[in-house]
Amino acid sequence: MNAHAIPHNLQAETFPLWGSRLIEASAGTGKTWTIAALYLRLVLGHGQADSAFARALLPAEILVMTFTRAATRELSDRIRARLLEAARCFRGESAPAAADPFLQGLLADYPDQKARNKAAWQLAMAAESMDEASVHTIDAWCQRMLREHAFDSGSLFDEELVADEQALLTEAVQDYWRRECYPLSEQALGELLQVWRDEAALHEDMRDLLGQGDPLDGDPVSLQQVLVEGRAAVDAALAQLRAPWIERSQAMLGFVQAQSPPAKQGWNGRQFSIARLTGWLETLAAWARGESDATLPDLKTGWARLTPAGLQETRASDAGPMPALPEAFEQFSQLKDQLERLPQPGQAARRHAATHVARQLLLLKRRQGSFGFADMLERLDAALQGEHGERLRARILAQYPVALVDEFQDTSPLQYRIFDRIYRSADNDRAQALLLIGDPKQSIYGFRGADIYSYLQARRATGNRHYALSVNYRSTQELVRTVNHCFLQAEQARESGAFQFKGPAGNPLPFVEVEAQGRAERWVGSDGALPALMLEHDLVPRSTTAIRRFFAERCAEQIVRWLNDPDNGFERPDQPLQGLRPRDIAILVRTGKEAAAVRRALQRRGVASVYLSDQDSVYRSDEARDLVHWLRGVATPQDSGLARAALALALIGLPLPTLGRIAVDDEAFDAQAALLRELQQVWQSQGVLAMLRQSLHRFGLAARWLQHDGGERRLTNYLHLAELLQTASSELEGEQALIRWLMNRIAEGSGQNEEQVLRLESDADLVKVITVHKSKGLEYPVVCLPYATSFRNFDSRFVKSAYLPREDGSRELVLELNDAARVRYERERLREDMRLLYVALTRPRHALWMGFSAVKLYQGDGCYSHLSAAGYLVGGAEPRAAEDWLEPLQALAQGCPGIELRAADKTVPVTRLRRPDDSSELLPAPHYQASFDLSWGIASYSRLTRDLKTPGALPGNGLSPIQRMRPADDETMSVTEPGTESSPQSGALARQTGLLALQPASAAIWHRFKRGPLTGNFLHDQLEWLAQERFALQDNDGLAARLQARCERAGHEEQAPALVGWLRDVVNTPIPGPGVALAQLDSFRSELEFWLPLDRMDTARVDQVCREHLLAGIERPQLQGSQLHGMLMGFADLVFEHQGRYWVLDYKSNWLGADDGAYGPDALLQTMAQHRYDVQAALYLLALHRLLGSRLGADYDPERQLGGAVYLFLRGIHGPAQGSCCLQPSLECLAALDAMLAPPLLATP
Repeated sequence: MNAHAIPHNLQAETFPLWGSRLIEASAGTGKTWTIAALYLRLVLGHGQADSAFARALLPAEILVMTFTRAATRELSDRIRARLLEAARCFRGESAPAAADPFLQGLLADYPDQKARNKAAWQLAMAAESMDEASVHTIDAWCQRMLREHAFDSGSLFDEELVADEQALLTEAVQDYWRRECYPLSEQALGELLQVWRDEAALHEDMRDLLGQGDPLDGDPVSLQQVLVEGRAAVDAALAQLRAPWIERSQAMLGFVQAQSPPAKQGWNGRQFSIARLTGWLETLAAWARGESDATLPDLKTGWARLTPAGLQETRASDAGPMPALPEAFEQFSQLKDQLERLPQPGQAARRHAATHVARQLLLLKRRQGSFGFADMLERLDAALQGEHGERLRARILAQYPVALVDEFQDTSPLQYRIFDRIYRSADNDRAQALLLIGDPKQSIYGFRGADIYSYLQARRATGNRHYALSVNYRSTQELVRTVNHCFLQAEQARESGAFQFKGPAGNPLPFVEVEAQGRAERWVGSDGALPALMLEHDLVPRSTTAIRRFFAERCAEQIVRWLNDPDNGFERPDQPLQGLRPRDIAILVRTGKEAAAVRRALQRRGVASVYLSDQDSVYRSDEARDLVHWLRGVATPQDSGLARAALALALIGLPLPTLGRIAVDDEAFDAQAALLRELQQVWQSQGVLAMLRQSLHRFGLAARWLQHDGGERRLTNYLHLAELLQTASSELEGEQALIRWLMNRIAEGSGQNEEQVLRLESDADLVKVITVHKSKGLEYPVVCLPYATSFRNFDSRFVKSAYLPREDGSRELVLELNDAARVRYERERLREDMRLLYVALTRPRHALWMGFSAVKLYQGDGCYSHLSAAGYLVGGAEPRAAEDWLEPLQALAQGCPGIELRAADKTVPVTRLRRPDDSSELLPAPHYQASFDLSWGIASYSRLTRDLKTPGALPGNGLSPIQRMRPADDETMSVTEPGTESSPQSGALARQTGLLALQPASAAIWHRFKRGPLTGNFLHDQLEWLAQERFALQDNDGLAARLQARCERAGHEEQAPALVGWLRDVVNTPIPGPGVALAQLDSFRSELEFWLPLDRMDTARVDQVCREHLLAGIERPQLQGSQLHGMLMGFADLVFEHQGRYWVLDYKSNWLGADDGAYGPDALLQTMAQHRYDVQAALYLLALHRLLGSRLGADYDPERQLGGAVYLFLRGIHGPAQGSCCLQPSLECLAALDAMLAPPLLATP
């Protein structure tokens, strides 16, 4: 079977789960269901010898990749739900659904109860571990591979992923402009300015070029040299072309003058004007002699008239054959194309700029320790080809023996190359599996780098291992038959097939009709069932602007007619009619202008709508621009100019009389300025998000916005920007830095980052206006496609370069878009438009309303609808007059009963939507009498002591739950303000903060290992994991290997063996105090969470009690005075029982010195005091004290059963104190602290 053969019909229960296979899933055929079914079989190891994978797999071993984070979440949820459903069936708790033959068959393949029990356990365990399943976006997976296999891939450990590189690109472009453009000569600068008029134009051009491909193939020469050499090459080639035209122009001139008088020679005297023809030929001769600097002689219409075909048109109707022409006329017909093909210095300059800007961008990222999404792919691809490529491939295969790539049609050539290097599609190896799932007919994301040619390459590589999902579960049978009919007639009638890939060697992208399961309900109106496709046509040539208005009105009017019809809705047997609602309707558009036109028409009729696109960035919104001024005003309320500008914003919307008073009345302005100062304090103490929400409340913005059209959009954008600003503020210092950040985002206008894309403002009962691109993967009961003939043809003003396919499917970056390149560009544009039309036609469940227009592009009444996808589908690629489109439209409709063809009304009324009567009397609003305790909050040890450790922290924030701290986050915080007088204690702490140089490689791992909270949290995580394994690391090679693998995956591959040895010493070293090693414990609990009620606890009193009873005589920082009311929470690293006594243990990774001697008893006590670990110990023991009292009741004896708090300093286990500091508060201490708490639920003795 060749690569163009019809694929096998996929049966999920017998599909081979090994080797490389391609699954083509047409729209609505259950792709996600199939992925979940195959996942079940992989978990169970299900199948016969010819279809099963070699062994059952864990979720962590099954790599599932898709293209968006939303899709990964949906896939994970669907797989988990399917695993749980199957587990219930295998346990006998429920039976498979009647409509689920797959699960019925799967159950039948395990008739033995023991086998079923095992399968149920496998499925349940897989469902429970889905949080650790390998379901990733391709970018996230690449990042994970580079991090986990850092040594094999050559990646750095401390690099940061930058989702948006626009700021770095701007810097690289500015650097190129200064370095290369400033030194140019006057002549070279003139040529350069014809390419880029300024730096902004260069930036825009580089953004396009670097986004399309990687043109890193230039010599390290200056731009001056490129322009000079380019001009010399053009001049030489031009001189060579000019030379023969001195003689040729004379031969042409002699012929023309010999035709006098024209009428007697059989010419149309008005068209064959000897004077005009002579003028053109003299201009040509002057150009040939070099008297003109222009590349193209200014011949105007002479370019067409002086060709053999042009002269033939000037022959009189009754004239005989045209006399023999000199050969020069035929050569002239090729001259313009030859001149346009001359290499242009500007193109060489663009390539030079792209090369050098890309290199500078790479250099900037290396300096900053950052990388982008494209860098991850390129690095992994390079690593797989590099010195350690085979070892890297082997490790990835061992980690992920099976990979399922969802939406494979959207992969880029680089992404597919990575998959192919790892899984080697052509080998079809039974020991691994690469399952590629997608629909080439829905490959519509070319602007994001998706490449259908990668899909076709994979189709060839997988031989005859092609499978298809052939049943549509989304749409009605009538609609599926209608869509099949439309594309099948194009497939059969068009020489290049429906999707324009058919050729002499076959058709790699055929349209294959699908079957339909159908739906239980049907869409009806007052006249009965509605047709599947309502095709409304207007065959009067109109411009794109006129078409937008024309069909927006007709689309909106049709929607109102449906909604106003009380008999319009979805009919199901034995159930009442479910009326059509606005939320059941989606309008698909290509551009924002089309969306705006439709929404205006809907608004005129009282129909609310919502618009969503995957290209519009929230930074391009009016709200973003207004927020810049609002942030400026709040950040500096003392600046009256900025404050007045902020208050005058349309975003704030103060009435004109109020603004007038503020302008002339100082008291009125002072009142508003005081409000800005309050907001400034909120910003500084609680963050920008809290300030912006306060602004909403203080000015009543939300209520005012929602009273007007577009209010939901404005509120959504405002809240979206507030979240983005809050996220950015965590990495920026101060208000002005955040304002500059927002201004940069607006200037860049980037919408490529998923977080920046406009969010859906409402999911209420609204008509949805959505781009076709955004609609992919979605479905709606009814869809309107008013602009089916919309297309974006080639326009040299905007298209300066293109990434075009070669004959073999590989792509090349074309900078010189001559006529041949434009033909290639248009062919690829129409191919993608056809796939876009397929996506649009397969979104509805019940019916599609479509508008077909006669498109006029230029002056005159010429019709260009054949350039659109709908035009090609209906009538092919040949041009037609507007009125001639009726015939193919009728032919299309006559062949299919599901199509209703009708002419668009010349005039259309404006019918208002009749809303249902919602005037039922409301009950009076109850009086709200509840009150909130505004002082209630959540406290913890970390927040109690945070003000000691964070310079500049504001007092009184101990109850703020905004910041979540991890176990080791307190280990590098300095308690001494910079610049204050040092002390022995502060010197010890300076060592902890990592101010000293790193230790030599010969030092023990616990002294030279990285410091800081990240390292501390890493060590905490390993010890928490070891607790699950009961600390049984001694003489346990298997556990040691697993621990080493965890260390390697965390980026510590080189130090992993030493880390295992260190942690083995930690768990086997006896702990002074309890007198037992961690590995010897029998009863313990890690990460024990506790919550204690607080009733106005005075932190000064807590401080006093701890000073009196713990670490007596040792100086320590004072706790910030405040009252805590609410709850006190915490997590104890380890609580254990030994010989009848209960202990709390906390791991500490603080670095105290360069050798074991730095960890003596006095040093540990000093560290405990400076970090106020005494407070932590007292609170954690108090929690344990209360817990024991509630659990043991009258049998609890604190004197006998309560041990103490052990602080295990991991780096000091070989020191004099064995790294241990034990605190044992007296019962008086605990009683004093207990008295500050709210009463316990159960009394303690």
